[in-house]
Amino acid sequence: MLTKGHVLLINPWLYDFAAYNEWMEPQGLLSVAAVLRENGYTLSLIDCLDRWHPDLLKLQGRETPKSNEYGCGKFHKTFLDKPAVLDHVPRRYGRYGLPLEIFEAELDRQPRPDAILVTSGMTYWYPGPFEAIRRAKARWPNVPVILGGIYATLCPDHARQKSGADFVIHGEGELQTLRLVDSLIDHPSRYDKYSHPSTTLRPFDGAQGRLGSGQGSGYDLDSYPFPAHDLRRNQGYVAITTSRGCPYRCTYCASHRLNPQGFRQRDPQRVVAEIEWCRPSTTLRLCSGQGSGHCTKLDVRDFAFYDDALLVNAQQHIHVILDEVIARGLDCRFHTPNGLHAELIDESLAAKMFQAGFKTVRLGLESGDPEEQRRSGGKVTNEGFRRAVAALRSAGFEAANVTAYVMLGLPGQHIKDVEESITFAHQCGATVEVTLYSPIPGTAEWERAVHHWGLDPQADPLLHNESAYPLQSEALDVEAFERVKALAGRGNQNLKGPSGFGKPEGPGSQEL
Repeated sequence: MLTKGHVLLINPWLYDFAAYNEWMEPQGLLSVAAVLRENGYTLSLIDCLDRWHPDLLKLQGRETPKSNEYGCGKFHKTFLDKPAVLDHVPRRYGRYGLPLEIFEAELDRQPRPDAILVTSGMTYWYPGPFEAIRRAKARWPNVPVILGGIYATLCPDHARQKSGADFVIHGEGELQTLRLVDSLIDHPSRYDKYSHPSTTLRPFDGAQGRLGSGQGSGYDLDSYPFPAHDLRRNQGYVAITTSRGCPYRCTYCASHRLNPQGFRQRDPQRVVAEIEWCRPSTTLRLCSGQGSGHCTKLDVRDFAFYDDALLVNAQQHIHVILDEVIARGLDCRFHTPNGLHAELIDESLAAKMFQAGFKTVRLGLESGDPEEQRRSGGKVTNEGFRRAVAALRSAGFEAANVTAYVMLGLPGQHIKDVEESITFAHQCGATVEVTLYSPIPGTAEWERAVHHWGLDPQADPLLHNESAYPLQSEALDVEAFERVKALAGRGNQNLKGPSGFGKPEGPGSQEL
């Protein structure tokens, strides 16, 4: 196929106080890239978060990046002066990812592109995309730059006014980007193969995680090619998304803003085909024969599910995926950094997860206070959480592999409630990871913070940072935060013990 033009994709740096690579991948950018490639564009990628970049490893005096057994590890950090609005945070700020000189050398290697795509992550990471745009514009001032991603979707006005991008795309990016790039280069594509209504979007039926019948709007996810994982240097892992959106509406989550089309699931067989493409010594035609004509080999064993609602519609979705993985003998290691809905885990699913190769199971508890659970969306109950942990532990998972997220720093939250939630999770037999609340525009917690807790909706998005916002509260200071972390750490160590197993509590401790 004759190329329509050259598109440069940039996965920018993270600017933050702390950053750790837990199977991170620019999933949206790689999905957009796959659609562009399928329609005749030549692509190149500069990945500022590439821990395997040979020039970075040379600078570090290493042959491989320092990683844990599942491929996770620290990003390279360049310390920077803190922005003035973050002066109250007692931590050192920095840029995570490739040093600037390596990025500039990557730009030197690129032919002049016809368009440049820059993605974005959390709202408070916007300095990374801004820096990438500024440097790309300095190199090619007349090449159009398109900004998309999470920040661009949640803060589109801020992005348009301040990013320096020529175009800002918010929302689902595949078709928007293809149409825009086609118009800039004056080479139209066929769009009808993507535009039919999704048959996988259905309304949510209730607490059992079942989907009812019905037809929704939105593009069919199975009409898209697989994300272009092969554009990245092999990191040893791949991030997989089997669905978009979430049928729940938790007060602190922006899934409904990022996926206004609603909740959609991919065909389980397509998901397994993507996993199989990424396994060692597996050669498959990219995009499952959807026209790219490109063949490649990947060597990946670790897969991280980044779904917001992986377990919904379990019998027709995750059970089918795991049955196929087991039947094909794919020998994968699966991880769930986004957190699973504990209410939807039973003994059958837990056993299948263990057999299929799940190694890192994260559960979204957030709070053990029943009233807070109901107020924030009702996705979990203490009994459901306890039942899920018991099922996972009975299936063979050790305490070190079953972790509950407990949230700290919600507006109006009391430290005592957080401490009791941590203790409850430990009593159930799960280790705990304390997560700091970050205010996300458009969520119910955002509106509550604006109207009742003095959050300025026009404030610099840097203040959305999870290390910054909670410390503006009189109820939370650094000493209290360290006390909570220490409580979680002690309980985790007690659970792991010499064997790492620990004994779950019986049914007598249902409520706090």
